[in-house]
Amino acid sequence: MVAQTQAHVPEQKTRRERRIEILAERRRIKKIMKKQRSVTFDNDTVTEAGNFQFIELFKELVGFKGIISDHLQIERGSNCIYSASDLMDYLTDCALLGHTRFLHMNALQVDPGYQIVKEIERFPDESTFRGLLKSMTWSQLIQLVAINQELLRRKARLEGKRLVWIDIDDTVITLFGEQEGATNGYNPRYHGRPSYKVRVAFVAGSGELIHLQLNPGNTNGMKDFLSFVKEIEAMLPPEYIIEGIRADCGFADPAVMEYAEESGWQYIFKLPKKATVKKAIAYMEKHPRFWETLAEQEKSIQFATEDEHWAAADIQIVQSSWDKARRCVIYREATQTEKTTDDQLTMALTLYSYQAIVTNTEDKPLPLLRSYNQRANIENRIDELKDGYAVEQNSQHRMLNNWLFSWIKAIAYNLIVWFKQTLMPESMQRCEVKTIRRVVLKVPGNVVGADRYQHIRLAACPQLQAIVLTMQHKLRAFAERLRPDEPRAA
Repeated sequence: MVAQTQAHVPEQKTRRERRIEILAERRRIKKIMKKQRSVTFDNDTVTEAGNFQFIELFKELVGFKGIISDHLQIERGSNCIYSASDLMDYLTDCALLGHTRFLHMNALQVDPGYQIVKEIERFPDESTFRGLLKSMTWSQLIQLVAINQELLRRKARLEGKRLVWIDIDDTVITLFGEQEGATNGYNPRYHGRPSYKVRVAFVAGSGELIHLQLNPGNTNGMKDFLSFVKEIEAMLPPEYIIEGIRADCGFADPAVMEYAEESGWQYIFKLPKKATVKKAIAYMEKHPRFWETLAEQEKSIQFATEDEHWAAADIQIVQSSWDKARRCVIYREATQTEKTTDDQLTMALTLYSYQAIVTNTEDKPLPLLRSYNQRANIENRIDELKDGYAVEQNSQHRMLNNWLFSWIKAIAYNLIVWFKQTLMPESMQRCEVKTIRRVVLKVPGNVVGADRYQHIRLAACPQLQAIVLTMQHKLRAFAERLRPDEPRAA
């Protein structure tokens, strides 16, 4: 006998039961709505960036507005409310606080606390910033470079002379519009999209941005590379003495190597695996005694076996574009893999990958590889420029406008680098700007009181309080360092 399946019919509630449920739901909603607070728009002391005062005080101590006034020359109409130096200062603030889209800049128009700290009564509309960039020419681009150069010079003057390595690289900036100068080039993520290519140079270790160049997306890394290196040399403060330059295989320009040798610099470039390098690798594989181990403490050369994970060969090579032989260190990395044949026979195989570095240093292969790998930190700095300062956002049609705005962001980047190294606790000196904004700068607060009694009220946070106390102490110490000595009596 087959059981008959019947659809489940929910139990019907009585009218009284349904009325009780409805009244209970009404009481629940009414109870929730009683919690709604009234909203007023009369707070004239609140700010999104409760600790922005430290940035502003730091800018005043280093004379940032004076640097802008001395170097930026733009003719403004007689009826203009804001001077060019003021707009440049405000644009830098926007980059520091992360308001890199023009529409987002209007947030500071309705930030009374920020305006109290800046001691201003109004903040310009974002269209004013667009108009400023449109009015700027190639002369202003040179002036922005001079502003960055003077900022770095003042920093270097306090630090004293030191040897520096320069790390150079470029990155693809994908465009989503009809920007001038956009071309189709190598794009690892958005294939076929037009792009720019940004070439940058940083001081290794401390991270100052020395140079920034905006190029069409199909620009080869070696194009005008020697001119770029000479511009870096001219832009460096006198206290920064170049010890060497490092770059990847896209920048292994023999003209730059020759210039470095004439200037007494060291250089470390990765070589592309072209015909000469491939022939050298093939020859050394037939003559295994070329390979040596990368052991740390060995004083004499130890020849590597086929099973060594890392091995190196230190040789002299001449490429077709070179005028002489140069030292080349070829590194071999072994990886173990298994291969199963059709007969189900499993064999252990050793595969090798190779990389070649050309250099004029006297470092042994292991320290040389480590020195080159330290260059990889430039990728983090480029990511910070793109994510923290939105250098990858190029919304203006004119290429020059985008280049100008990128330099303003570069100046903001160097301000934060100096600010971190001077005022931040040691545990935060290596943090990126997004972390500094989240933890320190962009903490909501109120600017209350007047005159000498004016102060900023923040929410209770022991961690932030410790950071602020450290910044206050270091700010006073920094001011003392900048205080000029009184003239001695004759």
